[in-house]
Amino acid sequence: MSEPSIAARLAAHAVETTPAELTPEVTDTIGKVTLDWLGLVVGGEAIAGSTESVTAGMQALTGDTGSSNGAPGDGRATVLPTGERVAPDRAALLNGTYAHSLDFDDTHRSSSSHPAAPVIAAAMAAAEATNSSASELTTAIAVGYDVACRMGEAVNPDGHYGRGFHITATCGTFGATAAAGRLWGVSVEELTSAFGINGSQVAGSLQFLENGAWNKRLHPGLAASRAIEAVSLAASGFRGSEKPIEGTHGFFAGYTDDPIPSILDDIQTGDAVLETALKPYPCCRYMHAAIDALIELATTHDIDPATVTAVSVDLPAAGVTLTGDPIDRKQRPQNFVDCQFSMPFAAALALSGRDVGLAAFREAQSTLDSPARKELMDTVSVTTTDRTRSRFPEVWAAGVTIETETDSYERFTEYARGEPENPLTWDETVAKFEELATAAAIDRETQQAAITVCQELSNSDRETVTESLYGICR
Repeated sequence: MSEPSIAARLAAHAVETTPAELTPEVTDTIGKVTLDWLGLVVGGEAIAGSTESVTAGMQALTGDTGSSNGAPGDGRATVLPTGERVAPDRAALLNGTYAHSLDFDDTHRSSSSHPAAPVIAAAMAAAEATNSSASELTTAIAVGYDVACRMGEAVNPDGHYGRGFHITATCGTFGATAAAGRLWGVSVEELTSAFGINGSQVAGSLQFLENGAWNKRLHPGLAASRAIEAVSLAASGFRGSEKPIEGTHGFFAGYTDDPIPSILDDIQTGDAVLETALKPYPCCRYMHAAIDALIELATTHDIDPATVTAVSVDLPAAGVTLTGDPIDRKQRPQNFVDCQFSMPFAAALALSGRDVGLAAFREAQSTLDSPARKELMDTVSVTTTDRTRSRFPEVWAAGVTIETETDSYERFTEYARGEPENPLTWDETVAKFEELATAAAIDRETQQAAITVCQELSNSDRETVTESLYGICR
């Protein structure tokens, strides 16, 4: 008898995992990442310049603006910021896109991916459409993270990025399908078929870096939507490809030069979500350790940015590709996306204001032509050395050297704020959620109800989840 395919093994993991297998630490962490995701959905929808176009585009496809009527289990799902109830794949697309629109969502460093945006978007839509329990929702999120993150590791982040693909979009599709399939109640065989359908769906190009395009924001929304589509098709009897991952023309063959399939041999429930970091800064995660180091040096030594003559930032090679190359373009960001992927911009913000939080980042967009900021960005160089390169992807370290007219300062940071080794506390996560929800005009009572549910998500009843999470709309 032949060995089960990778898709079959992933499907068995997703379908057969029980809520009892989730440790208290895992369920607590899922509550925290869900609150973080929820804030980003409503905040991203309210703040991002891409919102009007993506929302209007989906409304044009459905023919109307949706309805707030209906109840969980009626086959529809909620667009969280507005309360409109639409087909679950549409809700997943919009919520997943909003969640990634500020590039402020969680990061799993070993897979170089943002699992929450696609996985939780698909899980929330599927759970509402099928009227699933909170414990089932929690379990689905756990297995979705397991599949998305281990697939990201197995495809080899360096090789995948080298081919020009975005892991959150590609591997996020498999993770979102695992979560949605579990909640849809499909069998192992049906979910295996859904993964086979994924083999013809996974996509996500890095070409957005060329002009600061909004494609990246859309990637997790598309992944979540594809997941709902694949599961619905498979549940209706549609037959997907065999061996869509390791096959002759499968995912590994087309998307990487050096896959590591052995990573998928023994997936442990909940490990991936425990390895995931929450972001304190709304920009590319590769820059965060450097930002921490720059703020610390600037604060400790009271560095006057006007005296800075050179800033050298050492990042993993992938970080240089995304945030430092070509350096002349990174030193002259033209829009919000450019700024999110510009190490020179983040360095200038850190040195001039000691703050790279959401408010500071948004305010700085109006001063991109500031001569002082341009002069400071021109001092920044971004390179990679063996010190950071050799430890990637297990550690996303950064080395920083600041030269001034009179002194030189240096710091090496292994783990940025928010990493499991240096985690954001519940209070910090709540504060981030409140900032985003307030920007979205969500009232304090509604905010508090969502916080309370997320802090006890796995033990909440359906009605409370429906009222507090799906009812987060402004």
